[in-house]
Amino acid sequence: MGVEDGRTVGRKERFSTLDVLALSRELGSLGRARFDKAHGLDGDRYVLTFRVQGEGRKDLLVVPGKFAAFLAGAVERPAEPGPFASEMRRLLSGAILSQVVQPGGERLLELSFSRVSEPAPMLLVIELFHPGNLLVVKEGQIVAVASPRTWAHRTVRVGAPYARPPARADPSLLKVGEAANALSRSTTNLVTSLATKLSLGGPLAEEVLVRTGRSGSGPASEEPDAVAREVVTELTKIRGEITDPPRGFLYRKEGEEDALDVEPFASRRWSADPQVKEEPFPTFSAAVIGFFGTELPPPPTPEDRERSRLERLRAQQEKVVESVSAAVQTLQHSADALLIHFGEAEEAVRKAQAEDPEVEKVTVTAGEVTVEIKARLPVRQSAQALYDEAKRMQAKLEGAKNALRETERAAARLAPGTLRSPSSPTSPGARPRRTKHFWFEKSPRWLLTSGGFAAVAGKDARTNDWVVKRNLRPEDIYIHADVHGAPSVVVRCTAGNAPVGTELEQICQWAVCFSKAWRAGHASADAFWVRGDQVTKAGASGEFVPAGAWVIHGTKNFLKDLPLELGVGEVRWEGEVLLMAGPPSAFTGPGRRLLWSLRPGREDARREAERELSRSLGCSLETVQSMLPGGGLDLRRI
Repeated sequence: MGVEDGRTVGRKERFSTLDVLALSRELGSLGRARFDKAHGLDGDRYVLTFRVQGEGRKDLLVVPGKFAAFLAGAVERPAEPGPFASEMRRLLSGAILSQVVQPGGERLLELSFSRVSEPAPMLLVIELFHPGNLLVVKEGQIVAVASPRTWAHRTVRVGAPYARPPARADPSLLKVGEAANALSRSTTNLVTSLATKLSLGGPLAEEVLVRTGRSGSGPASEEPDAVAREVVTELTKIRGEITDPPRGFLYRKEGEEDALDVEPFASRRWSADPQVKEEPFPTFSAAVIGFFGTELPPPPTPEDRERSRLERLRAQQEKVVESVSAAVQTLQHSADALLIHFGEAEEAVRKAQAEDPEVEKVTVTAGEVTVEIKARLPVRQSAQALYDEAKRMQAKLEGAKNALRETERAAARLAPGTLRSPSSPTSPGARPRRTKHFWFEKSPRWLLTSGGFAAVAGKDARTNDWVVKRNLRPEDIYIHADVHGAPSVVVRCTAGNAPVGTELEQICQWAVCFSKAWRAGHASADAFWVRGDQVTKAGASGEFVPAGAWVIHGTKNFLKDLPLELGVGEVRWEGEVLLMAGPPSAFTGPGRRLLWSLRPGREDARREAERELSRSLGCSLETVQSMLPGGGLDLRRI
């Protein structure tokens, strides 16, 4: 890169507005093409396949924030399309491309797709300005997005209304009077003013200056009227040189492999350097691929294929683990409900038998649970049968988890860049080997408050009982979300030293986040706390207290409207660095680092969120899953 006559001469890094215009004309030349498939490639790249009548398949390579172009040949695709590509397929496959719009001359395109069965067209929005994005819009609302983001002026997330980015001045609509006024008021040199004040951008500003024969180093306020007329005239000419469909022009210095520039018109800004040669191409896309060609993925190696196979196998095993785990919880919950509502269940069986003495099965509503049991079997035996089936499924679950661990170990033996490798510069990297472990880590879940109090919790009826029986002492604190099916939380205290204020709120917020309120997508929930000596298994005379449940004597102390939000990050404890999920406020103080923020989100986004956390934290997927509540996840990097 160098500076010549006040102009910065350097290699293009991403599309200009004129490049986007050329791409829009190429897309428009497809006619009423059908959206066929989408594939996600490494590095946030996508291949969108169109079916064009009379021409067959056309593949569009999209690198959001950088460039997009049609491919001349086939590109290696992964076996699985990826989460966002799968959403694009679901929403757009078979839809007809009806219109291509470049709003306001911006570096983004809106592709309208229509179906006979749909009352309104859907939009596929391709953002080619930095940092770039891909999103699908239906009836004015975002229904799929590659990279969710939030700014002060704009939210790009599923469920948010679609809004275009703040508009800049459109160079194609520039008027002489407006340009002259802006230049007369500018305090910078001419090339900078054209690039910023008139929104031409650096390369286009340089091109216009070369064509007008003016120096870019002089003040912009000199002869503003004459300069404005020349600039507008040359911009009109340049747009007229972009044919429909557009050709492409590549500029390369002799003896160098990498090209310097690509344009949809014959550029003159490199004419000062006799070593730079122009290479014309029949289509703009062919020139773009010649320029950004290194962005294409290399052919897969045997290790790549094995890694892909392990990734698919791991995804299948994750589904099995998730399914069996849910089945175990359902069986245990149903058995607990039958015993809690024992009298109601028996009455339902008696009523069903009175109506039909030959009835074999009865559907019983026990609290919030509906259970089908055998009519001729006592209710307690039906509950025990459910517990026995839960144990059998638990054994199956352990086998599925062992198989998943074997797959992850096999992946770890591959070359760098495997399933567990950290993927970003902000990642803490691979986890260092631990030299010691702590008492609270024996519990299914644990939290260290910002002031150093340790809290432990169960994750089901069995472990809730275990956590309370093993840890709760009279001087400790017991916490429970005011939600059915929440974990029992025990806070380790000492005489005269117990969490209050912010730290107590942190633990209560942690408790509600791991309750069913998270899966339900609530924004907040309540929790209560009591002293350890208020908690017992002894109910009223004759009252049955099922597994995982405890009886509270005396007054409950409630904390209301606790937000359902978690942070994931690092906590230094007695010389060790631990990964922890807890309220964001728990990560304040020395030796603590908040890396991610979590809120309830879509269930179908959970698997990708878990993988992203696994890669960025440098830990196994199972470790990540053990830290998180059940249900959908909305993941944001801090």
